[in-house]
Amino acid sequence: MIAVAGWFFSFGLQTTLFPGVINYTLNESPYRLGLAQAALTAPMLFLLPMAGVVAERLDRRWVMGGFHLLACACAGVMSFLLFQNLLSYWVMIIYALLVGVAGAFVMPARDSAVNAVTRVAQRLGRRDFTLQKAVILASLVQFAAQIFGMGAGVLAGQLGPAPLFVVQAGGLAIGAGAALLMPRLPRQNTGGESLWTSLRSGVLEVVRSPILAPMTLIMLALGLLVVGGGFFVIIPVLVRDVYDGGYGLLSLLLVAFWIGAFIANVLLSQAGDIERPGRMLMLAQLVTVVSMGLLALPLPLYALFILVFSWGLGGGVGISLSRAVVQENAPPRMIARVMSVYQLGMFGGMPLGAFVMGYVVHEIGPRLSSLIPMAGLLLVLIVIALTTPILKLRRVR
Repeated sequence: MIAVAGWFFSFGLQTTLFPGVINYTLNESPYRLGLAQAALTAPMLFLLPMAGVVAERLDRRWVMGGFHLLACACAGVMSFLLFQNLLSYWVMIIYALLVGVAGAFVMPARDSAVNAVTRVAQRLGRRDFTLQKAVILASLVQFAAQIFGMGAGVLAGQLGPAPLFVVQAGGLAIGAGAALLMPRLPRQNTGGESLWTSLRSGVLEVVRSPILAPMTLIMLALGLLVVGGGFFVIIPVLVRDVYDGGYGLLSLLLVAFWIGAFIANVLLSQAGDIERPGRMLMLAQLVTVVSMGLLALPLPLYALFILVFSWGLGGGVGISLSRAVVQENAPPRMIARVMSVYQLGMFGGMPLGAFVMGYVVHEIGPRLSSLIPMAGLLLVLIVIALTTPILKLRRVR
């Protein structure tokens, strides 16, 4: 859990620092902000499926530790360049690509480790420690760490971003140390299967599954429309151009979202196992649909905070339950591969969403642009509800 906290504290801080440097320090256009945000996740589009196979074949401690250290080095270089006033837009693009590579390999290794730890706990007599509970616990740690990271981002308005990139590097270094000190987890016996055969079988498992395929499609829609378009472009530009804010306001809005997500997961952890996770998941996504639509209204600042907090409540439920559903319905020997394809839906859609929405926001403004992700996600949810068994899904025991 320390490794999870170290990564997501730094990720939360980066969520404020990266668009903040592009938007407020370099004062780039929404189009170039979208391009930079796309670069942050573009490597995942190409590397995630292979990273899932790597996580099954290699020692996950070294995979996680090594790529934590790569991201740590990148944050350290960013701090140095800012202190020396040498930072440029294209340096930010290079940083984004390298951090994206690190994230692509860390995610499937970390998420598959949760499944392995749950099985070990159950063998040791903790039968009540279900996978759903383990995922919710990991999400609580993630959300809490992200909140602290984003909260630290408020200081960028007073201290500047350079010292906070040092803090980000420190969080990643702690995460690397924790990952390397993890106990050895079992590796998948490949039976002589080639890397490409393993990669192909993982993709086919998701595509052919009546549960895994729609779950991945929902993640693709969220990555393309909501995260890539909403979080990466619409929110930062809304803060700057409509509310005349900077690092501090952007950071506080993101904190409000993740506080909502954290509270939602506290409630989930107290509620026990959700027997109909598909229905709950779809309701949570409808909260996102409504939230994106309401962003089009000329809201006062306090109402924007309430909206973003409520959005976080729905988002927190959606994030945790979707991970649990995928892990419960994936074959045990293919957890990392299936999770990497599932994550590809989210992170594969994000670069295209950020790139396209950067252009759209530049042309029609952030408020009107928010209606596009609202309508797109609603259409996807309707199609999935009518054509898949997701609403009938029950928890795997």
